[in-house]
Amino acid sequence: MEDFAQEAKKHLDQSQINYIYSGTESQSTLDRNVAAFSRYLVQRRVLRNIESVELNVSYFDKRLSSELPFFPAPVNCSPLYPNAIVDLLKVTNSFSVPVFVSQVSVIRPLDPSRLPQLVKNKSSSLIWQIYMQTDNIVDCYKHAKLAESWGYKALAVTVDAELNVKLRNEIAAQTASHSFVKVTPKEIKKLRQLSSLPLIVKGVMNADDAELAIESGADGIVISNHGARVLDHMSSTLEVLPEIVGRLKAKKKTRHAEVFFDGGIRRGTDILIALALGARACLLGRPVLWALSCDHENGITQMMTILKSELERAAILCGVAKISSVNSAVVRKAEF
Repeated sequence: MEDFAQEAKKHLDQSQINYIYSGTESQSTLDRNVAAFSRYLVQRRVLRNIESVELNVSYFDKRLSSELPFFPAPVNCSPLYPNAIVDLLKVTNSFSVPVFVSQVSVIRPLDPSRLPQLVKNKSSSLIWQIYMQTDNIVDCYKHAKLAESWGYKALAVTVDAELNVKLRNEIAAQTASHSFVKVTPKEIKKLRQLSSLPLIVKGVMNADDAELAIESGADGIVISNHGARVLDHMSSTLEVLPEIVGRLKAKKKTRHAEVFFDGGIRRGTDILIALALGARACLLGRPVLWALSCDHENGITQMMTILKSELERAAILCGVAKISSVNSAVVRKAEF
């Protein structure tokens, strides 16, 4: 991923570089997201007869499935080039994975109701992600109600962007025109009433909030600090992952919630660590933008292939034959 990160800059202007690479204010949260993985070590195992790794996973009682435990997050790729979201969806030609479609990445004349028709691989699926804004709330509810008939397999709503994305010391120019609203349990409950699709709340960084999201009607959450682009001096997503998973698993009414994870993924070993700490899947944000910038749909396929290879190798060397059964025994805290 480091190669993609460097190569992508050659294809971007300064505004795009700021949009993709920057974190908020001092960028301490951005640094923590990446550095947190170095605080864990994977456990090497030998004397195992493991030739391959079963990477297939399913979610929400098999209503959503994937051949990999990682897939594209709901990133706004529209600032890269026209119809970048169409190239992103082409990853489903090579991999049977879910893909989050960010509402703000669908720019006219693209029609969100027609995007699922672009996915020819019936083993793949699209997840419609909602950004509630002051001028689109009616449309958000309308889309949530219609999403299943359009062909989407799940809904996601982002809840941590009410004060917009701040890059260094300024609101991002690419999102400055958006006026996001504060999402409350009321909105979660209404979305739940409008659709029978699995509902995912993205932007959770606290165990209390995770519990509240599920109690309000969500079926899953994404542990995310918005790519470290909202609040400075936050915890990394990896730091809060075990606590949130532990809280949800401890209660009968929340223990079946799906926990997705994003933030700082750069290697296959990062994915393995996050899964071992309780994540059910990892979502890719910046790596997707880097790959699209480098070589559009071919870049996405190459990026996914690299991470798959790294994850398979790490799993085999750690004695993991089935990725859906990985647990905390695979990792240990680093002592230095």
